[in-house]
Amino acid sequence: MPDVNPVTTALVTGAASGIGRHIAATLAGRGAQVAALDINEDGLTSLARTHPHISTHVCDVADETAVRHTVKLALNNGAPLKAVVHCAGVAPLGRILDQPTPDIERAMRVNYLGTVHLAKTAVPVMAEHHRGTFIAIASIAGWIPLTGIGAYSASKAAVVSFCEVLAAECRYNGIRVVCVCPAAVETPMLQTLRRTHPETINDKPGISPDEVLAAAESALRKGHLLAFPGRGTTTLWRARRLAPTKLTGLLDAVVKRQNHPIHSTGEHDQRQPRSHRP
Repeated sequence: MPDVNPVTTALVTGAASGIGRHIAATLAGRGAQVAALDINEDGLTSLARTHPHISTHVCDVADETAVRHTVKLALNNGAPLKAVVHCAGVAPLGRILDQPTPDIERAMRVNYLGTVHLAKTAVPVMAEHHRGTFIAIASIAGWIPLTGIGAYSASKAAVVSFCEVLAAECRYNGIRVVCVCPAAVETPMLQTLRRTHPETINDKPGISPDEVLAAAESALRKGHLLAFPGRGTTTLWRARRLAPTKLTGLLDAVVKRQNHPIHSTGEHDQRQPRSHRP
């Protein structure tokens, strides 16, 4: 990833598990000073043991005040912030009318507003140096809404739209924005959802977190805003743009027949650990 080196800081959210953990460890292995954020303190502790360049910070990205405080604290190492990789997220599944409203609201606060909070806090810091990268992990589900994942799809669609506008507004301040829209990613979250929602998630292996990082870095090199890791994901995106209603109906029928997951559930689950829940 450009701009990441031993004298710069990369900030990664959702770093206790899944995509975020893989990216945090990879960037630290390349020599970057990595500020790893997550709500899961135990996961962060185990991550910190893997590399001396990783500092850990317990933070719920849904809380704007906490995000501002944590980013400020993370930059106390004196190394300028050059990259933000936002992976934190939740994946509430189920039919929208059957889901508790607080679960839907939590998805929007973590997945969408978490992205907003990170961008509003970190992008101005990077813009002071006229150089930096902001990567947000969205999902192909943000483009293709299906029954059973409606709340998740809506939150990721908001992330996509936000990133499109953010990229346009950052065009002249040196900040590059990439929105990554993967299919299902093989992570602990996906494994949990297979057990709890077998009617929606089948046993087909997801793509690796490394494929997500590779797609993001490829988009950066090519100057692309959007990245679609996963076989057939780009084709789905193009088809959705050409025939949105028809494609959604066809895919919904396929999902009902085959239980085929097209959505990304590779983020680290930002729900509070059971012992910390109010």
